[in-house]
Amino acid sequence: MPELSADVPDASVRAAVLDLAAEVEEADGAPPLSDQALALLGSPSVTHVVAFDGSRLVGYGQRDAESAEMVADRASVDAVLDALARPGLRLWSHGRRSRIAPVFADRGYEPVRELHQLRRPLVDLPADSPLPEGVTIRAFVPGIDDEAWLAVNAAAFATHPEQGRWTADDLHARTAESWFDPAGFLLAERGGELLGFHWTKVHSDGIGEVYVLGIAPAAQGLGLGKTLLVRGLRHLADRGSPTVLLYVDGDNPTALRLYEKSGFRSHDIDVQWQLPTN
Repeated sequence: MPELSADVPDASVRAAVLDLAAEVEEADGAPPLSDQALALLGSPSVTHVVAFDGSRLVGYGQRDAESAEMVADRASVDAVLDALARPGLRLWSHGRRSRIAPVFADRGYEPVRELHQLRRPLVDLPADSPLPEGVTIRAFVPGIDDEAWLAVNAAAFATHPEQGRWTADDLHARTAESWFDPAGFLLAERGGELLGFHWTKVHSDGIGEVYVLGIAPAAQGLGLGKTLLVRGLRHLADRGSPTVLLYVDGDNPTALRLYEKSGFRSHDIDVQWQLPTN
């Protein structure tokens, strides 16, 4: 039985969590922890569960409000899950080959949300469409555009359980990451008003990502979603990314149609699980 700790992970423990996550990703085919969980790895604002077998880290779990994620070797999955579990908790499994998804199913958890990963090769991109009158596109400027971006992000994702809750700390944690490139964070504005954005990311293996694409509610109907999408894809192609991925909720048919019309196809799926209430 592994030894469990609820302390905020220090630097050495965080490094061990990242090593374990890399091992699990290699075996299971998908990262077991999201960017959000990784950004909060050393934060006191969430609940941490760390499992050791002697001096070896064998599991980690993170509970943020009513949502949780975990990574563990196969022998420690149940122990980490037991330490995290509480009524109403929703737990993520990442990828179709996730080692924890069968454990959730065996213990009576049911799927309540699906997050689809779509991909497309960065070839044969459509031509840039004309911008609406008065609209320009430029790169994000850290420290200058933070407040405006947070406001539009909150409005664009008002019903999204994670993205709509981003704070300045969340933004600053991402812009401090080694992968952050302001040139790939595109803002559409008119008359100094931010209308939408496409934040791209390049992974360590060179694969690009549509990290966040959002349009202000007042700018809906201008066609900025497709316009920003294509310009971001072209930026990733110019950076040398051969392929681009993105994540979209299964209950967002409008976004799914936009991406499918733009050449994206299903690649993998993350699932959120919850115990039934009755």
